[in-house]
Formats: sequence, structure tokens, C-alpha cells
Amino acid sequence: MPRGVKTFPGRLPSVANRSPKLTALLSRWLWWILPLLVFGALAATLGLLHIGGSVLPYIILGATLLIGFGWILISSLHPARADRSCPECGEETLERLDPETTRGVTCARCGHTDRDASSWLFAEEETTLEEIVLRERAQVSGVEPEEFAHAHAEDATHNPETTP
Repeated sequence: MPRGVKTFPGRLPSVANRSPKLTALLSRWLWWILPLLVFGALAATLGLLHIGGSVLPYIILGATLLIGFGWILISSLHPARADRSCPECGEETLERLDPETTRGVTCARCGHTDRDASSWLFAEEETTLEEIVLRERAQVSGVEPEEFAHAHAEDATHNPETTP
């Protein structure tokens, strides 16, 4: 056997599985499907311009901008709220697992616990998030939270980019 060639005890998966994979089918047929899609899009665009005239692109641009600004306005006026419904019992009884972090939820009714779920929105409604964030950053750096906050504030005042 030539040097560098490895032997395998069984058949290779690509040899054992004779059914064509989706990626192989797409690569085989993509060379003629992609140009058809591009020419179809161009034909649809020319058709819309012929029907709507030269004003249609401005209408489409205005509608797109209006939808975007509307989305931002609605999101600002109606911020996200914490979903406190339990996935087990369906009641609105979820609460934070640990008041010191923004991770983990537990149900006060059935006792369901999920340590990986985010409780960020719960913490936002209940306390000041700055305290939690500073405490977690201080744990990572090994400094007291107050020292970390003061050191961070001093760095910001000495930073020429942030001072006016």
C-alpha cells in the first residue's frame, strides 16, 4: 500500500450511501437554474416598470423606508416584555432563579427550572441591570464591584476620545 494511504475497516459512507445528496443535485443543476432565476427577475422588473412607469421605483423605495421607520417607531413605543409563562404548566409564574445573575428561570407553581434560559427581561423589570453587570464583570476581573465601577469611570474620564 502506498505511503500516506489509510485503510478503513468498513465501507466509506459516501460509497455505502448511493442516494444523491441535495448539495450534489444543486451543484449539478445550478448552472442552468441560476441564470433562469436572474433572467426571470429582470423580466419581472421590466414588466413592473412598464406597468407602473418611471415613478414605481420611487414608490417602492418610499414604501421600504416607511416600513423600516414604522418598525423602529413601533419597537420604540412598545418595548419587549418578559414572557413569564411556564413551558410546563402554562401559568404566568416564572421568576429569576438567582437574583444575582440574568440567567436561569424557575416556576413558582410547578417547580420547573431552566438554568440556561435568559432572565434578562425579568431582571430589567425588577432591578437595575447596571448592578448585575458590574458584579459579573468584577467577578471575571477579580475586583470588588465598587472598585471596578470607579476604575471604569476614571478610565472614561482620562480617555481623550470620550471627554469633550
